Amino acid sequence: MPPEFPVPDFSAPALAVAAVMAAYLLLVEPLWGKSWFERMKRDRDTDPNAFTRLFGWGMVGAWGMTALVAAAVLLSPGVSWAHLGFTPGMDWSLFAGIVAGAFAGTALFAFLAWRYGFGPQILTELRPRNGRERRYAVGVSVTAGICEEIVFRGLFIAVGVSLGLPLYAAAGISLAIFTLAHLYQGPKAMAGVGLIGFFLTYLYLSTGSLLLPILLHVLIDLRGFLLTPEPRSADREPESVATAA
Repeated sequence: MPPEFPVPDFSAPALAVAAVMAAYLLLVEPLWGKSWFERMKRDRDTDPNAFTRLFGWGMVGAWGMTALVAAAVLLSPGVSWAHLGFTPGMDWSLFAGIVAGAFAGTALFAFLAWRYGFGPQILTELRPRNGRERRYAVGVSVTAGICEEIVFRGLFIAVGVSLGLPLYAAAGISLAIFTLAHLYQGPKAMAGVGLIGFFLTYLYLSTGSLLLPILLHVLIDLRGFLLTPEPRSADREPESVATAA
């Protein structure tokens, strides 16, 4: 919660909603996400809807969580959307500079990934294969950028502060939930998720607005889904092994 905003006053029902969301993200989402992801990998070559089904339900779930955030705000007369980072009070020169740097960094990383063929294995497995899948990947990128920032950076930090936690303690707990919710991606990918989450949290606390974290989150996901290079032929499994599996 940006320091210039007053401490939010969530109602008991709103805190219950937030607690249920946190429990779901920690106890259900990792296992459910792993199950859906493994099913998609298993069926993708034979089921043309496997990829879009995974991403479609992912978007439904993300917007459902965002609707619960809206319910928590509506249930709390002492909370406004400004408490969750929707405020114009930010340094726009800083915003412009970080956006320019983010575009340059994203372009450089995409070039290096293409040139040298590196990237998390899960991103390689989630590369869209046709125009329909690319459209779903764009939709998921925009959805994750908006919804995850509202839930993790917006709601959970605000709830932590409302319960009396210091700002940075609330931010740390929010970051931990964000990282653990991606457990299904595996430890290597989780390390990257944690670093990205740390950077997005820093931007939120520095600017007092979710606008920049949302924009950068969308760009990061777009780069991951659409610009991750194909695995080098030497790194692929032999065709006979893949067929046997």
